[in-house]
Amino acid sequence: MTGAGDGPSGDGPSGDGVSGGGGGGGGAVLRRALGLRTVVSTSAGLAFAALEYLAAAGLVAYVAGDSAWIAVGTAGLLAVVAWGCFSELNGMFPTAAAIRLYMKRSMDDRIALVITFTYLTTIVLVIAADAFIVGSALAHVLGQSSWVAALIIAALLGAAVLSNLRGVKVAGGVQDLATYSVLAVTALVAVAALVRSHRGLRFPLSPLHGHHPGDLLEAVALGVFLFSAFEWVTTSAEEVRRPRDVHRGMLIALAVLAVVCSVVTVAMSHVLGHRQLVSAYPQLFLGRAAFGQAGLWLMAGGTAATAVNTFNGGFITASRFIYATAREGSLPSALARLNDRAVPWVPIVALGVTSLVVSLVVAATGSWSVLVAVGAALEAMIYAVAAFCVVRLRTRLPAQARPFRLPAPRLLGGGAIVVFGVLAAVASVSVANRFNLVPLVVIAAGAGSSALYVLAVLPRVKAADQARRAARGRRRPPPRPVGAPAAGDDRGR
Repeated sequence: MTGAGDGPSGDGPSGDGVSGGGGGGGGAVLRRALGLRTVVSTSAGLAFAALEYLAAAGLVAYVAGDSAWIAVGTAGLLAVVAWGCFSELNGMFPTAAAIRLYMKRSMDDRIALVITFTYLTTIVLVIAADAFIVGSALAHVLGQSSWVAALIIAALLGAAVLSNLRGVKVAGGVQDLATYSVLAVTALVAVAALVRSHRGLRFPLSPLHGHHPGDLLEAVALGVFLFSAFEWVTTSAEEVRRPRDVHRGMLIALAVLAVVCSVVTVAMSHVLGHRQLVSAYPQLFLGRAAFGQAGLWLMAGGTAATAVNTFNGGFITASRFIYATAREGSLPSALARLNDRAVPWVPIVALGVTSLVVSLVVAATGSWSVLVAVGAALEAMIYAVAAFCVVRLRTRLPAQARPFRLPAPRLLGGGAIVVFGVLAAVASVSVANRFNLVPLVVIAAGAGSSALYVLAVLPRVKAADQARRAARGRRRPPPRPVGAPAAGDDRGR
């Protein structure tokens, strides 16, 4: 997979209504202020939520001994194929609404919008489920009731909202600090736990020892979830200083995630027992195995920091996508307003409030595992859709510039459609490794609501947007012919 330069630095192809101006922001536009370091931290931070620890612990049960790293590595290779698809598509459409453009060019626009709005729920679901995990871990460490953890989650969400409202550079700095700290602390704890165990690894190269081949497939499916959401950083394409940093940053993020997750899964399988692995906070037990009580507090701090990088990264990316979709007229124009720091403030506030409400519902119902399954299914679905778009656009838009090209698109793209399609189907009917139709029902409800909006509400939204644009056009005076006197100028009479 090779890049071929930086590609266009503009906002995307003309004529799509998705690029350019600032919507309701009076002509303001997003600022190109993000570098490679923040692209990497945003991509890795969105994937490395507190849910990573639970997925890593769950993966251990499906392989022999300490061979979980093999499943993680295999899943990482699948994620690289997804990276190639998103890199090609982002290079063709380097905008905050890239997903809208390449899906619009690949299929019926109504279907594309339904998929897009359904996919958007992934960020809120991940944030809500992550909030529950963080709250549970903090409540356990502090020995407090759940309402104290709820207050902490509200404070963390509020901090993420405020940092985003102050501008993308501030939000990017917070993202860098939170993500790199979490990854470094997690890797340190995992390595220390392995070293302090004073035992050799068990079956590190034999994942099938005493296991069925189907178990390894289950482990790989869970491994794919460890990398999910890394692609959301593409929605920041209009704020990245060098367009090539998007695909470079995603690849670096995948490599970092593969190393950290591999070490964590091996450490968990090596030092934790079954009861610790199936708890809501296995990372705390891993910290205790590494550094005693100090390690427990260290991992508690790291778990709290995952909330910051997940919330903050989610707001950075999802708000830009909502902004760009509103800018094209597919969402109410109020969502395209920018504040004086070139930040889409309405989507950020809306995401913060929605995430808080959903996280409280999750805490009250304990339904975080259902949301994990829903998020995994939607991520696998969008990976399959991205592969489909790559294959389809090679035929529909053969002449369009592709700064990055996926090699053997029919082979890799076609294979990705099948593999990720199967993974999406499996994830949608299973919870905690048991057959369960609730995730499929949730996804169907989300898709149904999206379809209702697209078919019944969107036509009125677009009509109102067109009327508003027409009214602005009528208020503007017609252009004066070259050489004609200005209004009120009686020279030449």
